[in-house]
Amino acid sequence: MKTKMQTLVIIGLLILLMITGYMLMGRDVTVVVNGESTLVHTRALTVGQVLHSMGITLNTTDKIDPPASTWLSKVQTITLDRSRPMILWVEPNGARVDFTSAAQTPREALAQMGVTPAEEDKIQVNGNRLGWDDPLPTGKNIVLQFAPVANVTLTLDGQTQTLRSSAASLGLALWQNNFHLNGGDAFSIPFTQPLYGTLNVIVTRATALAINVDGITLQTSSAAPTVGQALAEAGISLQGNDYSAPSEDSPLPADGKIKVVRVKLVLSEDQKVTPYTVEYTTDNSLATGTREVTQTGQNGISARQVVIRYEDGVEVSRDTRSEVVLQSVINEKVTIGPGTTTTPATPTSESGSSEGGVGTIMTEAGEKSYYLSAPVHLTSYSPCRTGTSTCSNLTAAGTPVVQGVLGVTSAWYRIFKGYQIYIPGYGIGTVEDIGGGIAGEYWIDLGYSDSDWVNWSKTVTVYFLSPAPAGFSGSLP
Repeated sequence: MKTKMQTLVIIGLLILLMITGYMLMGRDVTVVVNGESTLVHTRALTVGQVLHSMGITLNTTDKIDPPASTWLSKVQTITLDRSRPMILWVEPNGARVDFTSAAQTPREALAQMGVTPAEEDKIQVNGNRLGWDDPLPTGKNIVLQFAPVANVTLTLDGQTQTLRSSAASLGLALWQNNFHLNGGDAFSIPFTQPLYGTLNVIVTRATALAINVDGITLQTSSAAPTVGQALAEAGISLQGNDYSAPSEDSPLPADGKIKVVRVKLVLSEDQKVTPYTVEYTTDNSLATGTREVTQTGQNGISARQVVIRYEDGVEVSRDTRSEVVLQSVINEKVTIGPGTTTTPATPTSESGSSEGGVGTIMTEAGEKSYYLSAPVHLTSYSPCRTGTSTCSNLTAAGTPVVQGVLGVTSAWYRIFKGYQIYIPGYGIGTVEDIGGGIAGEYWIDLGYSDSDWVNWSKTVTVYFLSPAPAGFSGSLP
């Protein structure tokens, strides 16, 4: 027993001497911390003791090679990658994960988070593009922006194709894949839609449009389903009674031509005069040439409201909205002797803006039908009595200025050029010339030659002889 104890003591002393000798001897070890090498002379027995002697406290996420518990007997180099704070930012939704890692490459960092990236996925580190196996930068603050690839199914003109992209938005994905867009093309989802997963996109090609509006032609393009929506996209609004051709709810025309018509309705109030007629009764007991008025005639007068419709500034129609009779028509009754001519009395002059309806009138050229009568202020002129310092022998129609030529305003001239008007006391004239007119009054300038000029300046009821001009609304402008 005593011998056995002595043997154990001797062995223990030998081991202690060996350890003490080893520690007294010391050794050199290369320690690489985060890529920086340091030659350390140490008497430590393990890797962990070496690092501890250097004042390094290990974290559970640090990466040590070889492990900290390894004996130094066969170790020449110790590699330590210290863990550091990192942020993983997953596009496009901006999901954020904070973690610590000793990873040296983007691939290692994502692997620690359980992510295996595809080669088409993109990674940015602190705002810079890196390859998956490129070394991470030094420092403590590492931000990894991870953009996984998305599938975009694109349908255009009935054909479907699939794009793979890790771009931030649909627009960037199309641009990166060299997809050419035209102005006005429409997308079933927003152009700025972030990419993730699988997106189904329908593209509708735009139609080139020529929009005629307000006197100009606007060239644009649109993929809108209707004319109204295309006008709205172009910043054109239809207000009130405005309309378009084709109509607002029509699809875009194949030729791309759209006309916008601006409509203005003006309410006008005036008076209408209805001339009385003369009823003749023959009394054989009376002498030839005898004429007795048994009932005095009276013109009818009515007040009316007329809606005048203008399209793009041009009058197109007049509609009577309401009419009230102020004075009823009373026909004149005349008893005549046998053989007496039934020529009516010369119509009396009237003032105001009243217009009369259809009837017949006895003129120097015989009985004539008229479709309108109206009180008109009359003046007269001749070639050298035009109110200017020069003489003018020709009318606007190119005919000589003589009796029978009538000058009117440009508004009347456009309607009545070449048509006849009967003026009591002057005769039948033809509208062939243009004058300035008198503000607030209907006006006709009676033509004469210089040698037979007669001065006129009064208001007389005149008669517009049939037929009426094509398209005449029935009311004087």
